[in-house]
Amino acid sequence: MISIRGLLVILMLFAPGIASAQNTPDSLSDLMQRIEAAEQDWLEAILTPPVLVSLGDFPDLSNAGAQLTSILRDRLKLLDRKVISNRQWQEHWIKQRRTAAEVEPLYSEWATTAAGAEERAEATAKQTAARDWAALAEAKVSNQDAYLTAIKTERDSVEERLESTMGSAAQRQAKQAARVPSGGATPFEERTAHIEELRFRQEFHSERSAVARLELKLVKQQAESSVIIQGALERDVELAHEEHRLAKAQVLSSDPDWSDRWLPMVNASSTKAEKVEQELHLSALRQHSIEFEVTLAESKTKYLDQKHEEIERERQEAEAFSGWLEAALATARQRAPRVFGVLLMILVAGRLALWLVGLVSRTLMKVVADDDTENVSAVEQRANTIADVFKGVGKIAIYVVGTLVAFDVVGIDTGPLLGSVAILGLALSFGSQNLVRDLVNGFFILVENQYAVGDWVKIGSHEGTVEQINIRSTRLRSSEGVLQIIPNGTIDTVENMTRDWSRFRCHVGVGYDTDIDLAERICNEVGAAMYADPELQDKLMEAPTFIGVTDLGDSAVVIRAQAKTQPGSQWGLEREMNRRLKKAFEDAGIEIPFPQQVVWHRNMLSDS
Repeated sequence: MISIRGLLVILMLFAPGIASAQNTPDSLSDLMQRIEAAEQDWLEAILTPPVLVSLGDFPDLSNAGAQLTSILRDRLKLLDRKVISNRQWQEHWIKQRRTAAEVEPLYSEWATTAAGAEERAEATAKQTAARDWAALAEAKVSNQDAYLTAIKTERDSVEERLESTMGSAAQRQAKQAARVPSGGATPFEERTAHIEELRFRQEFHSERSAVARLELKLVKQQAESSVIIQGALERDVELAHEEHRLAKAQVLSSDPDWSDRWLPMVNASSTKAEKVEQELHLSALRQHSIEFEVTLAESKTKYLDQKHEEIERERQEAEAFSGWLEAALATARQRAPRVFGVLLMILVAGRLALWLVGLVSRTLMKVVADDDTENVSAVEQRANTIADVFKGVGKIAIYVVGTLVAFDVVGIDTGPLLGSVAILGLALSFGSQNLVRDLVNGFFILVENQYAVGDWVKIGSHEGTVEQINIRSTRLRSSEGVLQIIPNGTIDTVENMTRDWSRFRCHVGVGYDTDIDLAERICNEVGAAMYADPELQDKLMEAPTFIGVTDLGDSAVVIRAQAKTQPGSQWGLEREMNRRLKKAFEDAGIEIPFPQQVVWHRNMLSDS
């Protein structure tokens, strides 16, 4: 029997033959074809680089002046191009990483199946190159992420600075400096103009301070971005040299074809390394320039803040009460003769206007006055009320106009004063809406003569004789003697029963067996007798007449008689008409029934 050791020896002797049997020409040919295709993809990925965009020198914004907007826009365009370029480079290295990672296991398979030592060494060298190149590509992709982060930071700051620059320019165009007063200006006007100038300068320096702080923010963000880019470039230089080293190692390969294929990559990587080193040098210069810009922007911001504080102190001193008082006194001394003369004219004109207002009021009272000095008529009271209102409004208007003209002569700007008065009036009107409504409504009641003293009116649920009308309220005396005070603002509808003419109506009930024609003739005869009565003729505007039957009641037939009367006489004439009809109906035998009811007792019903 063959021992286990013998079997192992036999297997070892036949192992090369078994491996050779597995490594058939067909499988090796297929492997080499796959390697060739993968190498082609890898080398094509390496030999198709995108355009390299440089950020160049950092622009000097401190001396940009009117070109600041244009410089920032150009910088923004360059940063956009740089972002696109770096993304293309990132995709470029991602493709190299993928193709190198795909070819590396094929080289490993070739190395394990190679027949000779030289072929195995070549496969191992290419496998190492592919693995190292994949690691290089991975580092390149990560470095591009750092680039993109730094560029995005700078781009955001530049875009914010550009927006603020365009906004501040538009605001400066919309604003105008305060005008300096002419040579004949008063000290008061000069102080006012000086304060306006200080306010304008303060706003201008506030705007400049805001712009300076934005510039400081921009350069600080660019400094942070520059530090990141500097580190990324240093790493990029290392990777470029590593790329050149790996490409150069492939040129030294014993395979002439492989060496020739890598020769252009050696030249390209060498050129690329030089460009990256130049970009690193420019980045160092740019970083130094940005650090200087940060220092300059901090100094500028500090200076503008100090200047703003100085102007603020100067403005507060100029707006102090003592300064205004001094300017007012100086203006008074300068313009005392002219101001005194004008004020005297204003005083005389005001007194004359007040005299004219009083004259108009007195004339109005004389026109409506009568010979009765003891009793004040309704017309006199209405005229007196209107005259008082006219006199009060006239005095207020004269005082207001005179005061405004006097202020203007002294040199005080009345614009803000009028604005303050308008605001105060608006606030008072909101707080005293009811009072204002009462006054306005009362004025129109008096002017339109809606009712007068002595009239019997009905206002809402109130009814009575008008005793007094003023501009705020109306006083009524009811038939029970109750005094009712009604604010004029609450009056919507008025029923005046004593204006122009009135009418009375009599309703009398007669029995159902009464001859209606007889009742009509008696009513007309009574009305004609009343109209012919000398004591009643002045109160009646027409003879009372029979109107007709107005109701068929339970106990009577109701008839109506009416007549047109002088205002306020209708109630007395109605009573007199009722008295005369009662007597006439009695003489004619016409019954005026009263309500009656027949009651039947239960026992009476049973008996019947």
